[in-house]
Amino acid sequence: MFGLGGPPKVALKLERDEALVLFELLARWIDDAPRATPSAECFESPSEIHVLREVMERLKADLSEPFRADYLDILAAARDRLSRDVIGETLQD
Repeated sequence: MFGLGGPPKVALKLERDEALVLFELLARWIDDAPRATPSAECFESPSEIHVLREVMERLKADLSEPFRADYLDILAAARDRLSRDVIGETLQD
């Protein structure tokens, strides 16, 4: 169906700060469930949950910061840098 190379791939490039913040969000949704997990109403298909888990695993493989002792400081700094431009934004903006 997809040929010898398997399904086509897409490369997504993020700034390091964006990757750290996204990783933390996904980790909170996935690892700290149900405390901060979006409700089932947020998802139209189990495939969406699968994709979020895969993105988190790939970020985990690419990032070293979550395993450092000073990770919370690194994450706070990344959030601060990114927040400067998005104060008051929502997902619908």
